[in-house]
Amino acid sequence: MQTYLSYPQLFLFAYDRQVPGSEGGNGNNWDALRDRLQIHPEANQPGDRDYLFRNPDGQGFYLRYGVGDTQSLMVALMPHSEETSDITLLSRFRQTLDVSANVGKTWLILGYVNSRSDSAHFQAAHAAYQGFYPSKSVPAFHPSKLLNCSWFEVRNSPQNGKNHDPELEGVMICICPSKSALKRITDLYSEWLWLFLNRHQIGSAYRNSQLIQTALEKQGIFRTGAILPEIPELMRSSPAALQNLPNLQSQWSQTLLILAQHRAGVAGLETQRHALNTHLREYEKRLQRLQEQLKDDIATSDLKVWVEFRDYIAPQYQAELEQQWRGFKMGLQGREQSLQDIEAVLKRAQMKERDRRLENAIAAAAIGVSTTTASTISLTQTISQISPSESPGEFTPTQIGLNYGLIFFPSIFLGILFAGMSWMGLNRWRSPR
Repeated sequence: MQTYLSYPQLFLFAYDRQVPGSEGGNGNNWDALRDRLQIHPEANQPGDRDYLFRNPDGQGFYLRYGVGDTQSLMVALMPHSEETSDITLLSRFRQTLDVSANVGKTWLILGYVNSRSDSAHFQAAHAAYQGFYPSKSVPAFHPSKLLNCSWFEVRNSPQNGKNHDPELEGVMICICPSKSALKRITDLYSEWLWLFLNRHQIGSAYRNSQLIQTALEKQGIFRTGAILPEIPELMRSSPAALQNLPNLQSQWSQTLLILAQHRAGVAGLETQRHALNTHLREYEKRLQRLQEQLKDDIATSDLKVWVEFRDYIAPQYQAELEQQWRGFKMGLQGREQSLQDIEAVLKRAQMKERDRRLENAIAAAAIGVSTTTASTISLTQTISQISPSESPGEFTPTQIGLNYGLIFFPSIFLGILFAGMSWMGLNRWRSPR
């Protein structure tokens, strides 16, 4: 097995998104890498300048770039000399450069062999991967051509060209037939920086959509029949609606909170859909720009892995996310419609409950007034029979007030007592069973 590669180089392209209002992100991890490489602290802040460095592991350059809420990092590491080196140094390079990145990162392994044979390039790429990941078996390689160099992409799902779980970490290997060809590849590093960024942003949008989908399914967005268990009885029977009204109102409030979560989830899914479409358009523009730069070398540059991602892989992510979004949107609309129907029933039940209580109050008031009137007449007759027959002019004011008090206050008390008893009795008798 081949164990040497001429002038091996390792590029790391890492992308990290800052989380608004939190300490999320891997900025500290990147700062630690800068310190390990003994790079000037000025490189701490994102900018458009690359910094050269030398350390015991090798030499290279460091570039950190910020666009919006996403930070981009590109670090290249290569041996001090341009001679043939043992491929095991690639593993040491990886350990030196490895950082965390929540959007994704891509490793680009470069080197050359003095041969134009595709077979020799494939063997060199196979050996380079084993040197890079000594403990892993070599997966499938997807070949392409760029400036007469052999470009290989490592994919985990070669059956249909699509990774069902877009990896946060990708590996590309480029083997050139000469040192001059290798230099032309490395001169395109700014194009790789942007192409990998768009590619990882597409994968990030897809992964985020899967997380949202899982959350919505756990919340039961499609289980519209389970919104309120009593709804079937409620829809069929007004008495049942009145009897369960307090419980239904409580469940209704809880369901509104769940619906708000569903709306937020579907809105998040739409955001990821928009992000994926936007980044795919940016990827297409960047790839077209690269193709225009290489138009004079089209015979030796098919860019197959880049074109396949544009034409097949990314559209699969796009179509799946589109289908998810439309399905969940319909599920949300179905739940909203169900809740609107339930709201109408609850409002009718509430109106009937208010009407019933008003009728009971009027009936109780009528009973109270009748009782007061009857007791007033009865007490008046009783006092008239007990008191001696005297002319009105012979009554003193004290006697008149006492007589009216004996009639008025007991009558009012009896009226209120019978009205209250009637109110409670009517509410119990006329309540829904």
